[in-house]
Amino acid sequence: MLSPSIVALTEKLKSQKKAHITATNGDSLINVNRITEKAGALYEKVRYLVDYKDERHIRRSAIERIAKRKIVFEGGNDAIGMSLVQELIAGRYLANNSIPEKAIEELNTIVSKYITLVQSLPEGLPKMPKYRNAILSIMSSEIESFFFSGNEDDFVADAFFATVADDVRVSDLQFSQSEVPTQVNIACYRSLLNSDDEALRYKLWNKHNPTWVGQTDIAQIQNIGPTCPNILDSIQASLENPLSLKLIPKLNNHAIYFSIIRELVHAYGAESERVISDPEMRERFIKDYLEKNYKHQFSKARSSAVRAVLYIFCTKIVIALAMEVPYQIYVIKEIEYIPIATNVLVHPIVLMFMTLTVGKLGDENTKKILQGVEKIITSESGKLIRIPPITVSIFTVLFYCLYVFLFMIVFGVIIVSLFKFNFSIVSIFLFLCFLALISYFALRIRHSANKWKVTQENDKIFGIMFNLFALPIIKTGKWLSRKFSSINLFVFILDFIIETPFKFVLNFSDAFVSFLKEKQDDVY
Repeated sequence: MLSPSIVALTEKLKSQKKAHITATNGDSLINVNRITEKAGALYEKVRYLVDYKDERHIRRSAIERIAKRKIVFEGGNDAIGMSLVQELIAGRYLANNSIPEKAIEELNTIVSKYITLVQSLPEGLPKMPKYRNAILSIMSSEIESFFFSGNEDDFVADAFFATVADDVRVSDLQFSQSEVPTQVNIACYRSLLNSDDEALRYKLWNKHNPTWVGQTDIAQIQNIGPTCPNILDSIQASLENPLSLKLIPKLNNHAIYFSIIRELVHAYGAESERVISDPEMRERFIKDYLEKNYKHQFSKARSSAVRAVLYIFCTKIVIALAMEVPYQIYVIKEIEYIPIATNVLVHPIVLMFMTLTVGKLGDENTKKILQGVEKIITSESGKLIRIPPITVSIFTVLFYCLYVFLFMIVFGVIIVSLFKFNFSIVSIFLFLCFLALISYFALRIRHSANKWKVTQENDKIFGIMFNLFALPIIKTGKWLSRKFSSINLFVFILDFIIETPFKFVLNFSDAFVSFLKEKQDDVY
């Protein structure tokens, strides 16, 4: 017998509507010439080589970047739909000759809705980047869902939430009980779909405004304007609430089981209930899928590692030329080649070693997943997920002191060792920053490679000791990554100096080729 959350999932799948962007015979399709497409695709590859992002978020990020340039920096109006689609096709985010021209009107309506919302904000707020960027982010997510509609992921995430929500017990008084369901929901999306803040902001916005998608009534949109800042502030507070981050590790195994259900849903759609209800068909699907996906995830981790290595290597060369070499020439009055070579080469090599040594998963892990999926499908109740209260005692103070001491020991040993190799203050600072960043990158890549690994509570002594000494470095890397992700010289140059004229040339080229084709047709 299926659990209530799985029954609800299968019912939603049966009743869901099909994608609304479909081309029929006779529809005019938007076309971009091959030269423009190749040049645009090359630019996007370079753009995301220097701006390291998770592959799942690149498409939405591209939509936001293009829309922001057209609306904010180029002063475009709500009729940017055609040029937006052409750039997305040129970047190969949309397939060429797949989007009908009739879809542009609906796309322009979506853009117009958000421009109206910005104009309806209280006086002075439309110019504030905080709210303007948040609204652009929500608009970009809606545009992405417009092109890539399909609610299967949301249905599975809802089933995930329904399964675990009643099992969560939060005893910590710093978290409001009224906020717990929202935090559980955020944790489900983050652990299952790897949703970033932008995707979650869109989900929470629609939760606050249930009729927003498809809304065309200008008066209704304008009515939301005065309360919009409060809604966005509330959403941001939910995204920054640490409770969801505390829940994610505890939901890791559940996320694996629901990821399998998600893949099954993608494969069978409305017919998923038939496979879910049949133990033999379900087991065959899971085994076949995992056998292929263990290899795919392993290869994906390797390619992510190569991207990260290239990103670190290119960044380090530029920083070495911009900071280390001038400092040694004008301050130290002597060039030390060992520190420069070490700072350029060591971090990419360490990152490559840390990421390329990830092992493959096997039959034992598959067996655990089969057992976990079986429990999820047939039983609603599970093991309680507890978030204990933070108690301040003499032991808590002692543990924090030990952690600070460990932090100082780890970085102290590295700093002393670097001084012995004639590293300058600047060289040591850059070495530590990049060591922290590559450690965090490596952790994320290894985590991605072990996406399907069912975790156990009993850890090995070696793993505990390694994590103990690596933790200060990784935590520093996480902090640096989050605080300075927006400070990227390469991205600034590409976005504000190169992209606008480059895209103008591409658009002009595409229009000129179309003009030549028309003249060629006139000859016949």
